[in-house]
Formats: sequence, C-alpha cells, structure tokens
Amino acid sequence: MISNFTLHPYSYIAAVLLLISCQQQEPKTIAFASANPEPKQPAMLFISSFTEIPADIEGCACSFSNDSIDFKAGKFIYLNNNSSTSYVKINGVMTKFAEINHQEIDSLHSISTYDNPDYELILKVEDKGKNGAESSRKTGTLKLTDNDGKTIEKTFYGECGC
Repeated sequence: MISNFTLHPYSYIAAVLLLISCQQQEPKTIAFASANPEPKQPAMLFISSFTEIPADIEGCACSFSNDSIDFKAGKFIYLNNNSSTSYVKINGVMTKFAEINHQEIDSLHSISTYDNPDYELILKVEDKGKNGAESSRKTGTLKLTDNDGKTIEKTFYGECGC
C-alpha cells in the first residue's frame, strides 16, 4: 500500500505537467507589406463651408450656403463663376469642378452637372425671385458622388448675380 505522503508530491508534479501540456499556443500570423499600398479613402463624404473665394471666381457668380444665416455670414458650400467653373470643399479640400451639362427644366428650375477626376456634382436649382437689381435668390439640392459610389446630398440657400 502506498502512503499518502508519497502520493502528495507526485500529485503536484502531475498537476503542473497537466497545466503546461494543455496550454494552446496561438498561431503566428505574418503580414507582408504591399509594394503599392492603396491610398485610404475617407469612409464618408463631408461638404464643409468655406469663406475664402478662389481667384478664378470674380465678378458675376453663384454662391450657395447651408442656410440664410451662413449666407449672410459669408460661409459658402458652393461657388461658381456663372460659367463653367465651380468649387466645393470636400473632406476639408477645396475641389474644382467643370460643368459638363446644363438643362433648363422651366423658367424657375434647372439642373447642372459638374465633373472632375474624383467626383460628380449635380445641382438642382430653383429660382426664388429677384434680390435687388442684378441678383436672384436660389434654393435647391447639391448631390455629390465619388468614384466609389459614396453620395451626400445637401439642401442650399443662396443667390446668383453680379
């Protein structure tokens, strides 16, 4: 018969061996760096207001803001030169667009499409009447889509004139 005294030290050794042998090792993962990592695209599109006016926007222009309060404060979300050049600040970057299509729906409504290598911009504009001798109030929507299909749509308030 084996005494309890001789089993006791062996039971500690057996328990330690059992714990050590049952631990699972986590697999090691090796990551390889890409030779040409793709630039990270923002997860969302943001249109920011701005106060600086680009040099090629002078004279007659359209200027649109989030609302009448921002408009009176000179905070714009869209500017154009009443011709083919427009600007929108996207994700903090002032972005230039060229008009590719303009369509008069009726005497009060128009749709303009602008483009650049990264985005498409569609403006749906409604004329709200004269605002002085040489300008008129405008409202509408601005729809911006990037090359990945991400889209943001905003309403605007502003004016076009000289």
